[in-house]
Amino acid sequence: MTPLTDLGATGRGEIVRRFETLLDSVLAGEDPPAGIDAEILQSVLNGDGSRDSAGCDSYSLWAAMTALTQEIKLQGRAFQELNRTLAAQPEKIAEEFRALYAERENTQRRETERRCRREILGALIDLRDRLGRGRESVRVREAEIADANRAGWFSRVFFNRPAGATADAFAALIRGYELGIERLDQTLDEFNAREIRCEGEGFDPRRMNAIDSEESSAVAPDTVLEVYRSGYEWEGDLFRPAQVKVSRAPAGASESK
Repeated sequence: MTPLTDLGATGRGEIVRRFETLLDSVLAGEDPPAGIDAEILQSVLNGDGSRDSAGCDSYSLWAAMTALTQEIKLQGRAFQELNRTLAAQPEKIAEEFRALYAERENTQRRETERRCRREILGALIDLRDRLGRGRESVRVREAEIADANRAGWFSRVFFNRPAGATADAFAALIRGYELGIERLDQTLDEFNAREIRCEGEGFDPRRMNAIDSEESSAVAPDTVLEVYRSGYEWEGDLFRPAQVKVSRAPAGASESK
C-alpha cells in the first residue's frame, strides 16, 4: 500500500506540470513585446542566464531598456513638435487669408482708379474735340465774313462797324479756343495720353478707322489725307481709334495697270 506522503508528492508534481503546460499554451499565442531585441527575449524565455551561451545578461537587458526609453523620449518630442506645428497652423492660415484679402483689395482699388481715370480722360478728350470744332467753325465764319466784306454789302447791312473790329473779335475768340486747347493738351499729357499722328502717314488699321476715301495721284494709296476725329493712346494702349480719310489710286491708273 502506497504511503499517503508519497501520493501527496506525486499529486503536487502532477499539478505543477499541468500548470506549466497551461501557461505555455496561453503565452504561446501572444506577440513578443516591441522594443526588445529578439535574442534577449528568447534568452529570458529559455531561462538561460549565461552571457556566453545566449548573449543575455543584466547589462544587455539594461541597454535594451535604455534604448527603448530614448525612443519613447524621441517620440514624445516629435509629438510635442507636431502639436506646436498644428497650433501654429490657424494663425498661419489666417495670415495668408489677410495677405490674400489685402492683395485683392489693392487690385480692386487699382482697377477702380483706372476706370475713373479712363472716364475722366474720355471727358477731357471729348471737351478738346468740342473746342477744336468751335475753333474751326469760328475760322470758317471769319473767312466767310472776310469774303463778304470784300464784296462790301454784307458789312454795311449786318454789322455797321469797321471790318477791323470784326477781325479783332474773331482773332480774340480763336485765341480763347486755342488757350483752352493748349491747357487740355497739358492735362492729357499728364494723363500719359498721346494723340495718334495720322495726317500724311500710312493707314494703320490697328489705330485708325477709314470712314472715307478719295482718289489722289499726289500721294501713295492708303495715305491719310484728312483726320475727322483724333485718336489717342493711353499708357501704351489704344484708347480711341482715329477716324480718317485715306487716299486711293485713281481709277484710270488702276485700269492701265
